[in-house]
Amino acid sequence: MTTGGSLEGFRVIDFTQGLCGPFCTMQLGDGGAEVIKIEPPAGDYARRMGPPFVGEESAVFLSLNRNKKSVVLDLETAYGRKAALQLANSADVLVQDFGPDGAERIGLGHARLREANPKLVYCSITPFGEDGPLRHACGSELVVQAMAEYTASLGRIGEKPVRVGADVASLNTGIFATQAILGALFHRLRTGEGQRVAVSEFGSLLHLRGIMWHSLGDPDDWYGFHLDHYTAPPDYGYQAKDGSLYFILRRANSEDWDRLVLELGMEQVLTDPRFADYGRAATSIGRYAAEVKPIWEKAFLNRTRDEIMSLVHSVGGDAVPFMDYPALLAHPQVAALETITEIDHSSAGKFKTLRPVARFSETQESIRLPPPQLGYHTREVLHAAGMVDSDVFSK
Repeated sequence: MTTGGSLEGFRVIDFTQGLCGPFCTMQLGDGGAEVIKIEPPAGDYARRMGPPFVGEESAVFLSLNRNKKSVVLDLETAYGRKAALQLANSADVLVQDFGPDGAERIGLGHARLREANPKLVYCSITPFGEDGPLRHACGSELVVQAMAEYTASLGRIGEKPVRVGADVASLNTGIFATQAILGALFHRLRTGEGQRVAVSEFGSLLHLRGIMWHSLGDPDDWYGFHLDHYTAPPDYGYQAKDGSLYFILRRANSEDWDRLVLELGMEQVLTDPRFADYGRAATSIGRYAAEVKPIWEKAFLNRTRDEIMSLVHSVGGDAVPFMDYPALLAHPQVAALETITEIDHSSAGKFKTLRPVARFSETQESIRLPPPQLGYHTREVLHAAGMVDSDVFSK
């Protein structure tokens, strides 16, 4: 295995703030790219998101900005724009979230940059896209979720919609932007040609929502994963003696099914049509799962989760406990994946964070740099770009 990542040698200039763009560029940095994070004098606004804070540092910022160098430039000044332009001309990738026409206003539009750097891969991230009546609309996680109908399938039928707890718009758009950039880099390796790519949070959620819409658009009258009802009520799992678990039966045969039912004392269900096909329609998202749930929970009443999970596993089913945060971090599967690592930060001290997801056989995804303090790398980066101290620090 080589010590460098698969993107070693690529330089990324990052003009983004918040969650979406920084999540994208962090993935590029984890892959080995050099990421230069350009921040305004006040810093990325995510530096002030909290609580929670780790010391005086925002946990949100710390979680999204490792493997980056921070350079402070005031893009409202002629010098700041000149320095940004010089850095962009030496980049392989530029990522910005200035909004439609925002980059052009400060002289960092793609048309201008490609004249000096035709190999540049230029990525624009916006809330609602670069065309249409909402092109200039501001967007936040909840705004985009609501507009993309993502809140329609949570909560309870007839009650107010509920947002998805995770930042699905911001983080999935960061992933899609990374994919687009890598695709454009692959095209460049084949042709020598850079290009502009555009990704929107709204478009990302529409893409993810497509499975639901395709299912609902089927004209046939049938029961399916999304067709029972449009809004799925909260699923709290199945209550056992010492907590909740989730289980599904999908691989049992007749012998397994009979043994499960007898051991649980549920012989009456053998003649119940809702439990036909070895219980497949009576668990998880099965057609009758909700209405027969009390039957299962009565059988589980005096059994622990571990006892039930062991029994379900023995008949070819899937069963897991409902986890909380401390229990999840302590689970041996998390340890086996080496998911958690520790970063030593100059002001926040040591804190735990998640490692990159992918594992490569020949290249190494790694955390080389802690999240940067504001402007920590300004002198280093601008010196390397040919600017002297009087240029850097007198403007």
